[in-house]
Amino acid sequence: MKLLDTVRRSGRNLKSAKTRTLLTACAIAVGGFTLTLTLAAATGARHFTNRLVQANFDPQAVFAAKDKAFFSNNATPKPREYSEDLNAANGLLVKQFTPDDIKKVEHLPHVRQVIPNYTVTAQYITREGAKKYTGAVNVFDSASKPETKAGEVPAELPADAMLLPDDYLGLLGFKDAQDAIGKPVTIQVRQPTGKTLSKEYAVAAVTTKSSLSIDFNQTGPYISLVALKELNDFISTGVVNGNLVPTITIRGDGVDAETLKQEVTNAGFEARTAKDLQSFINQIITVLQSVIIVFGLITLVASFFGVVNTQYISVLERTREIGLMKALGTSRGTVSGLFMIEATWIGLLGAGLGAIVAVAVGMLLNPWISQKLNFGAERLLVFEPLQIASLVIFLMAVTTIVGLLPARKAAKLDPIEALRTE
Repeated sequence: MKLLDTVRRSGRNLKSAKTRTLLTACAIAVGGFTLTLTLAAATGARHFTNRLVQANFDPQAVFAAKDKAFFSNNATPKPREYSEDLNAANGLLVKQFTPDDIKKVEHLPHVRQVIPNYTVTAQYITREGAKKYTGAVNVFDSASKPETKAGEVPAELPADAMLLPDDYLGLLGFKDAQDAIGKPVTIQVRQPTGKTLSKEYAVAAVTTKSSLSIDFNQTGPYISLVALKELNDFISTGVVNGNLVPTITIRGDGVDAETLKQEVTNAGFEARTAKDLQSFINQIITVLQSVIIVFGLITLVASFFGVVNTQYISVLERTREIGLMKALGTSRGTVSGLFMIEATWIGLLGAGLGAIVAVAVGMLLNPWISQKLNFGAERLLVFEPLQIASLVIFLMAVTTIVGLLPARKAAKLDPIEALRTE
């Protein structure tokens, strides 16, 4: 019997027991559905993470800290031996950059720019005739690509300009985003002694929260490094540890990020690149994906037992048929192949059904998920045809293998004994 004839015959045999075949395939479909959605979610999360990192971090920049605990996943607050550069950051006591440390980094051979990541909280943010609001003041990094409602984000923000989040439009009495462009907004900071400093900044652009922005529009206005340093230096005057900075951003001159990272590390500091951050997030996604896949595989194991059971029943029901085939000269390999191909058909039906339902459900859920997670136009569930095809082939291969047990039983049947079976 030719292979094509065997495939056709196995298909006809399954059609004769449609209900049983469909129920067995549905059991496999549950696992296929789970695995398809899991792979789609992991793929979507990785795509989103990659775009998120690309939109917010300069791939050629290095992010440095003085204390390795700052980048540790399991660092916990605990007493530390006294050091003049020790200060609180992100709930941890960590060593931070002093002005001398920053100068040391600036003098490294391939360092072009060092941006201290100051933490400045305004006493209040206001404009003439408006109420006063307290908020953070942030440094604008030209590598960031904020989404704007009005105005244009310059390559380099002037010292007397700011980017204003749209949350402040109504609070400060602007009619709309366009109305705010060019208007002055006052930021006042205060020393612990009570002395204050007020500075006015013209609104260059109004930013809005984007699905690919990490912190724009959430904490407060963005000003240039020069302007923020002026505010930070004023606040820090006379304050113990006031001149310490938890992290810095470093840009190189004529070298890639990995080379610059090694140079900073050799100088005694902890350094990470955008690629490191991306890899760390993807590692978390991979772990979560693996956990869910394990549960999906457990479901599949149960369904594979169903395939074996279905095929054994089929062998028992067709014992006389098998005996007749063997009596007419059909080889053991052909008989065994017939039942293994039937198992393959069941795997194809179940995997295909699970994948189709998963894609359909994913297409329906994607807009809702994006709305709930504020993903904008981004989609969490990304279905890749090659990935789905690989999964279907994998499930077909496994069902073929598990179908080997009943197939061997059919191949070993004695034709005379089989023909005597009632």
